Amino acid sequence: MLLKPSLFSLTCASLLFPSLLHADRLDKNTTKLETMVVTATREHSSLANTAASVGILSEDLVLETNPVHSSELLNRIAGVNVVQLGSSAEGTAAAIRQPVSYGPVYLYLENGVPTRSAGFFNHNALYGMNVSVANGIEVIKGPGSALYGSDAIGAVINLLSGQPPTEDRLNIGLEGGEDGWRRAQLRASKLNGDTGVTARLDVSEYDGWRDHTTSEKQAFTGSWAATLSDTLMVNTVFSATDLSYDTGGSGLVYDDFKNNPEQAGNLIAYREATAYRLSSAFEKQLGDNTLTITPFLRSNELEYLAHWTLNSGRASCPSWNPTCSNPTLDSQDAHINQSGHDSVGVLLKYHQEVGEHSLLISGIDIDYSEGNTRQTYIERTDTDPGRYWLDYQASDLLYDFDTEFSSFSPYIHGETQVSKNLRLSAGLRYDSIRYNYHNSLSVDLTDPLHKRLPDQSVEMDHLSPKLSAIYQFSDGISGYAAYRHAFRVPSSGQLFRSGQTEDSTDLDPVKVDSYELGLRGNISPSVGFDSAVYYMLKEDDILTVTDEATGGRRNTNAGETEHYGIELSVDAKISEALDFYIAYTHSEHNYKKWQDRSGDYSDNELPDAPENFANVRLNYHPHWLSGGRIELEWVHQGKHWLDEKNDDDNIADDRDSYGGHDLINLRGDYWLSSDLNVYLRVLNLTDKLYAETTSKWGPKYTPGRPRSVFAGFRYEF
Repeated sequence: MLLKPSLFSLTCASLLFPSLLHADRLDKNTTKLETMVVTATREHSSLANTAASVGILSEDLVLETNPVHSSELLNRIAGVNVVQLGSSAEGTAAAIRQPVSYGPVYLYLENGVPTRSAGFFNHNALYGMNVSVANGIEVIKGPGSALYGSDAIGAVINLLSGQPPTEDRLNIGLEGGEDGWRRAQLRASKLNGDTGVTARLDVSEYDGWRDHTTSEKQAFTGSWAATLSDTLMVNTVFSATDLSYDTGGSGLVYDDFKNNPEQAGNLIAYREATAYRLSSAFEKQLGDNTLTITPFLRSNELEYLAHWTLNSGRASCPSWNPTCSNPTLDSQDAHINQSGHDSVGVLLKYHQEVGEHSLLISGIDIDYSEGNTRQTYIERTDTDPGRYWLDYQASDLLYDFDTEFSSFSPYIHGETQVSKNLRLSAGLRYDSIRYNYHNSLSVDLTDPLHKRLPDQSVEMDHLSPKLSAIYQFSDGISGYAAYRHAFRVPSSGQLFRSGQTEDSTDLDPVKVDSYELGLRGNISPSVGFDSAVYYMLKEDDILTVTDEATGGRRNTNAGETEHYGIELSVDAKISEALDFYIAYTHSEHNYKKWQDRSGDYSDNELPDAPENFANVRLNYHPHWLSGGRIELEWVHQGKHWLDEKNDDDNIADDRDSYGGHDLINLRGDYWLSSDLNVYLRVLNLTDKLYAETTSKWGPKYTPGRPRSVFAGFRYEF
């Protein structure tokens, strides 16, 4: 017998992609511990049964925030600091239990499926996802390798999209803002008997507030869900993103940052990216047990001019050598990168009830990807005496190679209720990984800057365990203790783009051990909290050292760093019309053992690691706003070092630390009718000059967006 549409849609939503509660706002009928999460165990579970620190952003919050950039949304979570790259362009880097990182220490998922293969990590993964019209976002802070494999060190970020619809709906939105910002959005869903379809579209253009920072983005998500029988359901999701922008919003020297932040760092850099993903989650009920099979396809293409390699583009002598008579070119790695990978794979998961109080979740993840990398050397051709490039010409190929990546990864996760108050869980995953590399250029192991390797294969494997306990202190308060192990395999670029190193392929995975204590719940019906303290030790990090025997460079697993901190979030309903939220993080990131070719930094602090960050919000929603609200937000980022030396010489044009910043944002909306909502956002209300990112390489400061006003409307048909 066919299910009625309402029952069909609710069943699909609860089993395939559980609906999220409004975790950013207390629900009068729901306690903190009853909040549902899907990413922690690959299926729906309450926070009361989750031994990890989890940040949850609901669809309502996504709609209210309607972020221009994903950082506006994700940074509401304690322990999460996503930074915007390129002076308010689309780029992203994250600091979640790690410094601001451009390396493979975060795993990005869409409905539980990795958006990229582990062999081809890109820190900009969020710009290839349709964040602004998502059904919700979950962030599992800390290691997740026991369920998800490589890269899940600092966090697992799961975008929920294409969830089965619960009603017929058509919503359109138009938005405009300063510096030529314009955006159109569509949210549509349709129920028809035992099937449902959805479509979500976000299209934007931006002229940029700095020179040479225009951007265009088109993102689409569509889904089809169906009940195929009384025990079999499917949800198919297709996502596509096309992005193009100029990356003139790169770093400036200190004087330019302070006095003329609107100028471009260069006038030549650009980035173009496309991403396509298709997955189908088939869920079969087998009595009390459940089998889920999710085949997937994905394709990622990327081309960019690497502005961080440009330097001045001139031959010069180092400042420390006034007697130099042989100037050298300071941009010998300046290049255009063209890369991409296509993947096919499947996720198999079996949920088994074991008696009344225990369960087992087991599965196998299989991924096969074919990737390519092509890098072309560029030379500066303009005659401008300044350090910022105005023109260039392409020269020789530096690299041109293909890589096959395959992984086979079985895992198991078990939980048991030992007593009324104590729940134990454990998990283990095994990853078997293989790279096949083919070089399309001549082998060259003598080039001092761009060595090229012969064809070869690289294999590695790894075991990732986890163990945790949850104790229910009362109906409203629970705590947990967890040990989790994580790892990341060297990426294709680390292995086969050798650069100056003589041996880049003899590497092991980087390993992390994490220990965490958490306490969460409701102090009262109107006040909820979530807290965690953690310690992480990362070993076998990859360093470039000088070989004592040959004098050449080589990569080796020799680095060791430690990371620890505290994360606290509080949400309180002060009155019927006023809510208060705070998300605070304090962390330390230190080199424990770190001696590379540039020096010994053991016991120093890591650069680009803010010592604290906070997000505090007041949300005022009186009845006279007709369901709208006014929100005032304070965003704080603390001090951090710019380089490994930790030596602040206080010279104004060459500072070695950044003092942090404080920003104020204002948001509001009002329902003119039951169908028409108008809204206003003012970001950086006080017009604060701040650096969105910093670098140890000059130029060091990338200025963030000045005060910016956005206005728009949404109409429900």
